[in-house]
Amino acid sequence: MKKHLFLIAALLLTSTLLTSCFKDRPDTSKKGLYVGIIGFNDDLHTKTIKILNEATKDDMKNFINNLTMENGTVLYHAVNTALDKIEVVEAPEDLINVSIVTFTDGLDQGSYVLNNNYNSGEEYLNAVSQRIHFMYKNDVPITAYAIGVKGSDVTDPVTFRQNLEKLSSSADNVYEIESMSQIGQQFAAIAQDLYNQSSSYDVTLKTPAQEPGTLIRFTFDNVSNAEDSQVYIQGVYSRGTDCGILSQINYVGLKNCGATIYSESQGSTDLFTFINLLTLEDIPVSTTFTKQWRWNNSSESWINNSEFSPSGNTIVTEEFKSALIMLVLDCSSSLNTDFQSVKSAACQFIETLNNNTHQRN
Repeated sequence: MKKHLFLIAALLLTSTLLTSCFKDRPDTSKKGLYVGIIGFNDDLHTKTIKILNEATKDDMKNFINNLTMENGTVLYHAVNTALDKIEVVEAPEDLINVSIVTFTDGLDQGSYVLNNNYNSGEEYLNAVSQRIHFMYKNDVPITAYAIGVKGSDVTDPVTFRQNLEKLSSSADNVYEIESMSQIGQQFAAIAQDLYNQSSSYDVTLKTPAQEPGTLIRFTFDNVSNAEDSQVYIQGVYSRGTDCGILSQINYVGLKNCGATIYSESQGSTDLFTFINLLTLEDIPVSTTFTKQWRWNNSSESWINNSEFSPSGNTIVTEEFKSALIMLVLDCSSSLNTDFQSVKSAACQFIETLNNNTHQRN
């Protein structure tokens, strides 16, 4: 009898543990933006990775607002744990961006004590830095941002700066700000950058099939002569088995979308799609004044295709693809009265991400 009771108890415990595991495991079957949060002081306080939408954003903001200050700054351990969370989660198939955003006002204190693999803080930091630079999730590299405001207890500003550099994926992602009043602005800028990385603004241009070897140009600024354009795509047309080919492509005033583009053919018409066609300022290119031109060798001039109209020959597709973001927040007591500013900025970060995610869907 006792044996049977023990077996039933074991089965109930196993069922409870499995239910708990599945409950905490995020549903990543849907396309979207997934966010996890870690607050740190002498310990870690974690919010399970979940999809960000109108139903979950308030829960995330409540978690941030309920974080409390304690002594200690296990900075390296917090970032390493964020990487662990990213590594084990099952990400959507269309994942295009994986990022960690870290904020701190101080130097690490005792992270290596919480991880038996390391014998010093420096050893732990270097290992975390290596993971940031060489870890991939679904073939997507990690983009790591580090925001720092030197607290009153930071007596080694050089080491503080070096920490930020090692906890970021590039020098461009290090933000050492002078005062807490700037933190909201910095979080907002990163939220917009994350959106730009996770969205795709695709432009499809229709053109009649050209003679092989024809030099063609698509201009996007309002010009009456192709030579006056400052924003254009130019390439040499050739023909494949079932498609048109635009090669030797030159982008002026635009970010590079590839040196060779293959068309989708519809009868004698080619549809060339340029993935995420942005200006050099990361702004989606306007297609209001798009024109198509071909170079005439005889007259040595550009000939405008008068039948090409932006409304009938330009297709814009805007799509937000899946992203995975970990927010790592310093909750050490050194923040003092500035802690509320950190929480407010982090909540606005969540709000901005949510608004951006849905503005083009």
